[in-house]
Amino acid sequence: MKKNIIVITLLILLTTINFQQPAYAMGESSYIAAGWGTTFYITKDGNLWGYGKNDQGLLGSGVADYVEEPIKLLSDVKTVTANRYAVFAIKKDGTLWYWGRPAGMKKTLEPTKFMDDVVMISMDEYYNGPVLFCTGEGKLYYLSDETPELISHSEKVKFVVTNGSENFFINEKDELWGWCVNKNGTNGSLGVGYTGPVLNPVKILEDVQYVACDNTNSMIIRKDKSLWMCGSGHDGKFYDGSKEIDAPVLTPLKIMDNVIHAAAQNNHFFVVKSDNTLWAWGNNDNKSLGGGHLSSPIKWATGVNSITVGYQHKVVAKTDNTLWTGGRKDGVYHATENFQNELRQTATGLIDSPATWALAEVREAEYRKLVPPSMQSDYSKIVSRSEFCTLAITCIEQINEMTIENFIKAKNIDIPGNTSFVDIGMMPERARKDIMAAQVLDIVAGTSATTFEPNNPITREQAAKMLTATAKVLGNNVDSIVPNFADQDMISEWAKPYIGYVFSEKIMSGVGQNRFDPRGGYQRQQAYMTLLRLYKNIKGIEF
Repeated sequence: MKKNIIVITLLILLTTINFQQPAYAMGESSYIAAGWGTTFYITKDGNLWGYGKNDQGLLGSGVADYVEEPIKLLSDVKTVTANRYAVFAIKKDGTLWYWGRPAGMKKTLEPTKFMDDVVMISMDEYYNGPVLFCTGEGKLYYLSDETPELISHSEKVKFVVTNGSENFFINEKDELWGWCVNKNGTNGSLGVGYTGPVLNPVKILEDVQYVACDNTNSMIIRKDKSLWMCGSGHDGKFYDGSKEIDAPVLTPLKIMDNVIHAAAQNNHFFVVKSDNTLWAWGNNDNKSLGGGHLSSPIKWATGVNSITVGYQHKVVAKTDNTLWTGGRKDGVYHATENFQNELRQTATGLIDSPATWALAEVREAEYRKLVPPSMQSDYSKIVSRSEFCTLAITCIEQINEMTIENFIKAKNIDIPGNTSFVDIGMMPERARKDIMAAQVLDIVAGTSATTFEPNNPITREQAAKMLTATAKVLGNNVDSIVPNFADQDMISEWAKPYIGYVFSEKIMSGVGQNRFDPRGGYQRQQAYMTLLRLYKNIKGIEF
């Protein structure tokens, strides 16, 4: 690394826990993972499960060489990455754990705490390659031995991925940057237009929200859901969106639209489209889709949320929270053949994830710490009055980088020690505090002089009122006129100015056919998205 890469020593805390693990591979921050003949997944209760080939002991010491039925490995896990020799897991509290033998470190088969406040981590899918990770503060680290290196960058980093040679990251401006650790240069998958050395991070593309890569190709999803690719393709050919052309492609080329997820391994490419269909093309190793090389995408499955790819097997999470595996026998649940196993259901009750239309913004809201860890689930649940208070107060704290107590004190007011609301006394302390803070800031009022009804669901027009009131507390001018919706007569008179503000500032939108649906329910994921937009509006960040 160059001199502008600062080497720092991190405190490594060694802690032993029971073996359970969530799933994530090849740079995807996810709840499913495919390793070298192993499959991992997280269930709704936060437990990590794994099964498959155990030749490296990643499923636990004293366990059979092949584990046929899933076993519980770790608890309270959010994401994980796995390759042949190691597993890294991020728990819900942001602590990073590892086991195996990653990046020149000593081998351990017991999960070991490495550091705190990690958001995302990626490592080479095949061997004991380098590791890339970023923290909640937006700092980027590169790990190739026992000591991580801090990679200097002018903006906060929120997404990382590595294929072992090329390294990529996305900053909070949605810019894609990358560099190559091979001093002889890149193979083209870095997308910088040439194959020479790129030893320091360079900007590659703007408006990027996701990247996946294998050892010779990169798949880039931009904010408009368009898929762009670069690299060596397959057998000297590269699919350009309509036909195959000669490879390599040295700068990102637009391939298709309406893509929400992508994965690549060994010149085999997968995308999930907005309609939750799964498509594949390229190498088709082990002929898991029948026949040989696929020169153009074919539809493989429906109802899919995401896919991750290991050594010749695939792991798919569906919209009904079921897990499916296919491909080579290792890692495929109850496989009947050594090769060509079609997708088969493997498990149920996976931890839920945001809807495809909400995924990018919800993950960014979580990254910016606008969503408390306890609320990072049940995304389609209608948000309650109490939960929205917590979200509004959290937004205020993150924007001002201070506690709500200090924010309110600066306004020469105080959160009262007692409340007249008799129905919040048994609630958790955090929820009571947020309700009382939201009340004193005029973000919300009680439903009567003595009741708050904290568990009542929020309607869309109530959400508009609370969002606007939060913006006003933060100093925004909220004067506006409500647009002429087709269901105008359904909007309460008190709500019209608030709906006008959130609509004019693009914080909330209609539901189609020029309707606002003011009495409709407001899901958690919608609340997270709109609080993120409010946060960006106040901070002057484009969205």
